[in-house]
Amino acid sequence: MASAEASRSSATPLSPSANPPLPDTAGAASAAAPAEEDLLVVRGLKTFFFTYDGIVRAIDGVSLRIRKGETLGLVGETGCGKSVTAFSITRLIPDPPGRILEGEVRYRGANLLWNLEKEAQYRENPKTHRIKIRRRFRAINAANQRMAAVRGNGIGMIFQEPSQAMNPIFSISDQVGESLLLHRGIAIIDELLHATPNSPEALAAIDRIVAAAADRRTTDMREACRELGVAAITPSAGTQAYYLARAADGSTDHLRADILRALGRLRLSSSQRTYLAHRRRLLVALNELHQVYAQEMRGGHALGSARRKLEGRMRRERFAHFYYGVWGVRSRIQKTLKDELFWRVVAALEGVSIANPVQVARGYPHELSGGMLQRVMIAMALAPDPGLLIADEPTTALDVTVQAQILELMRDLKSRVGSAILLITHDLAVIAEVADRVSVMYAGQVVETGPVREIFRRPLHPYSQGLLASIPRMDQPDRELSSIPGSVPNLITPPPGCRFHPRCPYAMPVCKTARPPLTVEGPEHEVACYLYKGPVAHN
Repeated sequence: MASAEASRSSATPLSPSANPPLPDTAGAASAAAPAEEDLLVVRGLKTFFFTYDGIVRAIDGVSLRIRKGETLGLVGETGCGKSVTAFSITRLIPDPPGRILEGEVRYRGANLLWNLEKEAQYRENPKTHRIKIRRRFRAINAANQRMAAVRGNGIGMIFQEPSQAMNPIFSISDQVGESLLLHRGIAIIDELLHATPNSPEALAAIDRIVAAAADRRTTDMREACRELGVAAITPSAGTQAYYLARAADGSTDHLRADILRALGRLRLSSSQRTYLAHRRRLLVALNELHQVYAQEMRGGHALGSARRKLEGRMRRERFAHFYYGVWGVRSRIQKTLKDELFWRVVAALEGVSIANPVQVARGYPHELSGGMLQRVMIAMALAPDPGLLIADEPTTALDVTVQAQILELMRDLKSRVGSAILLITHDLAVIAEVADRVSVMYAGQVVETGPVREIFRRPLHPYSQGLLASIPRMDQPDRELSSIPGSVPNLITPPPGCRFHPRCPYAMPVCKTARPPLTVEGPEHEVACYLYKGPVAHN
């Protein structure tokens, strides 16, 4: 057992009376949209951090709704809880000191917070108001294993600090390749097992590559390399041939031999085929185990026998082929799969406009700049084609031209796969360009939600009005920019009632005593402010 204590005599920890709970609302006005279109639904999410200075109420009753194929923008000042919301959805909150206390997060019908109440117990000392937490690590580990069924190809995430999200002792190709193998490994292994590097179509494509390289026809060379990848059944063959042809720089004396030598890795020995079949069986069992986890989160009950059966099957498979982990055998027998993943990583890095993807794939995180690391993180998140992409400040460390390319990549993922996007950013111009709906956060709470055009045309909450008034406008070049007085409050002792009232020019006495409910003020437009008297939003 482990415990963490937090003391604050002036605040009443975990007291619902001090901050009345937000009604379980998340886009209640969107009744026109069928419920089955909702990809992610968040209701009444609360995430607190238990520190020795007190309890930080970082997320206090947040509710969101994201439909399939929709882009939801999440905006607000620094410290308002945008990133904590993203980490809470993916269950990446560091524990201790943070804990998700209550709420519901449903992705495609699966409750990601299932069994949350069994993971920890809280005791409050009535004299000192200290909170003692007793964690049940078996339940926490089980929750982490269940989330493995959702992260990656279900929910992908672009972190705001890529240097902290990547392991410094592994190369870029190892880290991005691990994500590819985990989420697309079965298809990759099947392509390797059925590769045909010596087919007439592949040899004809090589001849076209050599001819295009001799005349320095880059477009024709790229097309011929793509045809080679189709003929050899593995796209990495075309990627590798392209970089060999580009490195030849017009000299084609040895280009054909170099390409044929590179394709020689696709001619598998019997031991390599056995190893690939072994890895495929492990991945199939892992996928079936993830399906069991998803059934548990949808149905709300444990499937212990099915889970133990699959775990035992994986253990037996590893024990039967334990010699694949021997040092001398491992490097030789895994070479084909490792090379295949390397060239797929090169193609993924090329897709995010990295200038020299081969060199970057061979390098390590500490050798790259912040912008390059950000693009590597974006490539890693986009590679599995996630159903929901959470982008936490994805373009902060990038220049303007690369920002446009990254936003175009996210649009392509949305149109090609139908992915939904949760875009967290300070840049309201980016929100106006790519988002369908906007949620405005302040001090751990959502204060306004609505369609992006409606929010920019008619912001209702005084905080939303202040944010939009602080950015320049092309149609009003002489207009003086305004700022919101004060700063985000201390979330250990947040203001009672509406948390924005100390900075609000329209504050009324009721704002200081009771938290305003979300009210419907238009089609899919909701606001939490006593200035408006619309119907209370309900799910």
